[in-house]
Amino acid sequence: MSAENAKEMVELLGDITQVGIVIEDMEKAKAGMLKVFGLKPDAESGNLYKKTWYRGEIIDAPVKAAFYNQLNVQLEFLQPVGDTDTIWHDYLDEGFRKHGHALHHLRFDVEDNDEVTKAMEERGIAKYMEGKSLVDPTATFTYYDSVEALGFIIEAVTKSKK
Repeated sequence: MSAENAKEMVELLGDITQVGIVIEDMEKAKAGMLKVFGLKPDAESGNLYKKTWYRGEIIDAPVKAAFYNQLNVQLEFLQPVGDTDTIWHDYLDEGFRKHGHALHHLRFDVEDNDEVTKAMEERGIAKYMEGKSLVDPTATFTYYDSVEALGFIIEAVTKSKK
């Protein structure tokens, strides 16, 4: 793909507005969001997407969803329901388990990593790794071990002082 084509795609897509996170246990995910961020979902639903196209077939696709809108991008947690083959089951079965990839972290640009570390520790979330940014040597990055609570890591990076 040429740089021009990449630019066209970026312009076509616009801003990232949602991060979808497929999980196995909705209650655990909600408890993790409450523990780490002090947040409850803005909305929850048990959806049945009727007459949905899936890999060339028309299916009814059940899923539980919880939405969080407070973090400048919407987080949508999705839990597959039942035995119907869906994109959400595929992610758990073929994506993560087969290929070994998953969401690693959500990054937040912050004023003070130490303040975030203190708040995380108060919630029982330990610092996992910390260092200097390769992009901006005035910035520190800190990863927090939120995997058990959320299924992914939280990263805080000090805002640039340049």
